[in-house]
Amino acid sequence: MKSLRQDLPLPIAIFLAALLLPPELSLHLGGLRLSGYRVVLLILFLPMLYRLLTSPRVRVTPADLGMMFVSAWCLLALAANHDLLSAIEKGGILIAEMLGSYLLARVYITSYDKLVAVTKFLLVLVAAVLIVSIPESLSGLHYLRGSNITIYPERMGLHRAYGPFDHPILHGVYCAAAFSYGYYLLVKNAKGSPTKFLPVAIICGATFFSLSAGPYIALATQIGLLAWDRLTHNINGRWWIVIGAICAGYIVLDLSSNRSPVAILISHFSFSGQTAYFRLLIFDYGYAEVMRHPLLGIGFNEWVRPGWMPPSVDNFWLLTAMRYGIPALLGIVGVMIYLTMRLGYNGSHSDKLRDAARAWGFTLAGFVVVGCTVAFWNATFVLFFFLLGSGCWLLERQNLAQVSEPTPVNLEVIWAKPTLF
Repeated sequence: MKSLRQDLPLPIAIFLAALLLPPELSLHLGGLRLSGYRVVLLILFLPMLYRLLTSPRVRVTPADLGMMFVSAWCLLALAANHDLLSAIEKGGILIAEMLGSYLLARVYITSYDKLVAVTKFLLVLVAAVLIVSIPESLSGLHYLRGSNITIYPERMGLHRAYGPFDHPILHGVYCAAAFSYGYYLLVKNAKGSPTKFLPVAIICGATFFSLSAGPYIALATQIGLLAWDRLTHNINGRWWIVIGAICAGYIVLDLSSNRSPVAILISHFSFSGQTAYFRLLIFDYGYAEVMRHPLLGIGFNEWVRPGWMPPSVDNFWLLTAMRYGIPALLGIVGVMIYLTMRLGYNGSHSDKLRDAARAWGFTLAGFVVVGCTVAFWNATFVLFFFLLGSGCWLLERQNLAQVSEPTPVNLEVIWAKPTLF
């Protein structure tokens, strides 16, 4: 615990703990809802930006510039679709959540030890969610959120747990996001004891009580990548095999069915046919909206759909393009691709660094998949961008040099063969 207190950055600890505050505890200032994590990000935003631009320990990278571009473009999109006051209010909160949560990880997670400490604290928080979820799922009484929530039909004889989140799906996404970090940083190199796999058991258990297909898919994606990593560690180009298999599978589905591959996947990875049907309609009408407003989107305005359809868009990537335009979506995707390529081809021989890179990559892969069936908002929205920034320290030469390993750390970028992944 002493090591945890020493290595865990206090701003991150406060931020992660604030994510578990129920929405009912938020403060309202005019038209703004100030949740605990929003207050933290608003207070720290300018100091973090200053630290990024001036600290000799943090070098500005194309990923940082990409996130700044995305934030600026989203602000431009809101200004084009709303009046000035609304654009400032909504845009200010959006930038604080998106860029602020990214910067929080970017400037405070600067070493392997700090990342491990953050992972341990996140595990403690997931365990707290599990403790609340078990009686909530068994009894149907939502202790933290009260009765002012939607009560969904039971699944597998259990009630869907909310925990402190806005929706059971978000509860599951939050918990599943800790899996790869928990395995690679806390379990993989632990000594063989009966409690070795306790961290991932806690994460899987907490995810289970969301009783939501999206989080299950995110968890299964990470487990599948982990298994492939263990089974193929001696095969060169193994991740290109995965990419090729995904592309080939997409082409086969597209040629062999009268439905699009997206429609097939949505219909097979939903708990109910009604849910799948609505997600297909959302994709069709949402895509049409994107094509009508490709550059600056529609902001937070209503989108064109049948009157009987609900307003929610259960697809983070689609919703981003709808609200802020295709450039904003491409900016986020571009940051992820850049970091994946850089971390995947970094020529380090350190096992710790490879494990940290895999944890980051597999976590983001889970978010990519679940984002096709779930919209991230509030706690999971900022968690996504926080975790996106949590791998950037692996690009810093002086931070990597602090990792003590029996073999030297070679920081030269080798583009011929992936080594960290």
